[in-house]
Amino acid sequence: MSRIKVVFSIGSMHGGGAERQVVSLLSHLDRTRFELFLYLVYRSGSLLTEVPDDVSIAAFESRNTNRPTGFPGAMHRRRVLDMSRFLSEVQADVSYDRTFLMTLIAADAAQRVQVPNVSTIVTDPQHGFRSVAGRFQSVKRKRLGKLYSQSASVVANSNGAARSAETFYRLPPQSVATLYNGVDIEVVLQKSSTKINDDWWNATRSGRRIFRIVTAGRLNKEKGFHLLVDAVSRLRDLIPDVDFRLAILGDGDGRQSLEAQVADLQLQDTVRLPGFRDEAPAWYKSADLFVLPSFFEGMPNVLLEAMACETAVLSTDCPSGPAEILGDGRFGALCPTGDGNALAAAIKKFVTDEGHANRYTSIAVDHLRQNFSISTVADRLGDILETAAATRQTE
Repeated sequence: MSRIKVVFSIGSMHGGGAERQVVSLLSHLDRTRFELFLYLVYRSGSLLTEVPDDVSIAAFESRNTNRPTGFPGAMHRRRVLDMSRFLSEVQADVSYDRTFLMTLIAADAAQRVQVPNVSTIVTDPQHGFRSVAGRFQSVKRKRLGKLYSQSASVVANSNGAARSAETFYRLPPQSVATLYNGVDIEVVLQKSSTKINDDWWNATRSGRRIFRIVTAGRLNKEKGFHLLVDAVSRLRDLIPDVDFRLAILGDGDGRQSLEAQVADLQLQDTVRLPGFRDEAPAWYKSADLFVLPSFFEGMPNVLLEAMACETAVLSTDCPSGPAEILGDGRFGALCPTGDGNALAAAIKKFVTDEGHANRYTSIAVDHLRQNFSISTVADRLGDILETAAATRQTE
């Protein structure tokens, strides 16, 4: 029996959560069942080097060298047509896209050439659509609703995002399935063994106890890092016998604003922004607490990775993934969203009660292995792709 040809697609391979999931899934899908391809808009990003060698990569920017025109939507149409051609060239059995911006291209392309498509919703659209969608949002929203309704399968990475998407795109109730993000625990643990050679992170000052906090993500307002900086500023004054360190890992347009905030609060010795780090798990492992202060999320990989490192985690109870990951507070602490005082109080509990973290970490890893391992997620996605591909064979 021939293998099922699956074309994965996403905009690029920069180091975001969606891109990391694509790499992990490409690495763990069963090669006896699937032959895999990757279609990108831009062949760029640090994660390109992590794509498995047996996955063929194509990119619109290198396949299409025509000069851009000024007509609205012209570039989008070119991308759709080029991906349609690519699906036909490789004789794809099924298309799998990740992020709604890629769905606008890939699902359209697949449906034009009658290739079944599986589309993934990676954030709660009620909260995350407006900040990402750009121009012509009402047109894109309506178009996505139609594309999803004609897809072989639509999956979201949390139950909350699935129900929200059904309302937002006017889809039938329970029509969007849930497939959690998976974490490659062994890879995370391997990366966590790296030593952090940073005197600021490691050295104590004046003999005071050091309490290390780490967070990670794209530097933008929605991630709530400014609230975390404020919370650490308050705690530094409230608990002067503790030497706080906060490392904010990641890059993005919000860097300058965060750096200005750190300077205004005179936190240069307390807060650092090391940028994107491939060895991020080593920072998680060496920290006393991982904090996710987001206003909204899909299914945050960084939270899963921190738990894999056996580091205590604290997250805002934002829509829609953290509470599902943390079992409504059984496997990590939750606090109200957008409330700097509540965030500071929740962190303080970890600082002043050294046994507080152990209540979570002692059971979190087992929970992670049972429910969020990448092998489990890849097997389930394999079944979804196989079912989708079968719809074409029976038409």
